[in-house]
Amino acid sequence: MTMKPWMILAVTLALFQGIAKADTVYTTVFNVFESIKTNKLLILSSVDGRVFKTSFTDENSKKMKALVGRVVRLDFRDLGPEAVITSIREISPGEIDTTTLDLNHFRYNQLRQFAPTELQGLADAKKIFDEMLNDGDKGRSECFKRAHMWSFDMWSKLGVSSEKIFIFYTKRYQILEEEKWWFHVAPMVTAGGIEYVLDGTFMQKPITIKEWLAHFIKSEKITCPEINRYQEFEEGHWNRLCYFMRVPMYYFSPLNIENRDKNGVERNHWVLEELQDARKAFRNWERAYEGLDTGKIIPKF
Repeated sequence: MTMKPWMILAVTLALFQGIAKADTVYTTVFNVFESIKTNKLLILSSVDGRVFKTSFTDENSKKMKALVGRVVRLDFRDLGPEAVITSIREISPGEIDTTTLDLNHFRYNQLRQFAPTELQGLADAKKIFDEMLNDGDKGRSECFKRAHMWSFDMWSKLGVSSEKIFIFYTKRYQILEEEKWWFHVAPMVTAGGIEYVLDGTFMQKPITIKEWLAHFIKSEKITCPEINRYQEFEEGHWNRLCYFMRVPMYYFSPLNIENRDKNGVERNHWVLEELQDARKAFRNWERAYEGLDTGKIIPKF
């Protein structure tokens, strides 16, 4: 018996859905807006930064936007390049304990303790490095914006919590070398017990802290002491040529570090406005980071 086209399509869809991984996540809905590329709605999850998709209709859009800020159970199918929602609903009373589950990483949580992910070895760090988005144009973007998006990508796409490493050039060094920037920053991961800096713009592979500092200080003989407080850099301009500091991935710029150490404003969360700014460091930011859009309505023609 010859199968009709519609039967072939039905069988193909059934097989495809069987292959696609079905999963469930409890999360706070952080952002909902219409895609500018496809006829879909994009839902930004606060628990892991993933972007989930569903078909756009006026009714669906109204339903999804009503869930912004609410904790939901979200069922989806992982189709590789995208995660498609199969069902979504607000949680029932007592369904989960929202006081113990960490469901919103776009908001400060005093109970959240930052712990960098321990990768198994250098091969894991190399794989992450090779897959980082990088258009190679350091002339059009600042290092702290590239570092922020690389850190966010590791967290939202791979579940890897990284650190950032800052090198601060003192006034003494700037007088000698006339550096264009007074700091530089890149993401850092721990693999096999060793810390590796992932500086995709300037390096061809993950390198150790010692190698990274030597590159940016232009010497292996000059040492940059590690500091824990921003004030140590401010007060030590004439004592050393440079300092370095490690901070959690959430810190966007030196201003955040200064605000922490002087005013006690800790960072253990992402700030959407900073991510929206940082994504523009890459040429294809509108396509690569559409899920971090502002939520503005794009008129239909």
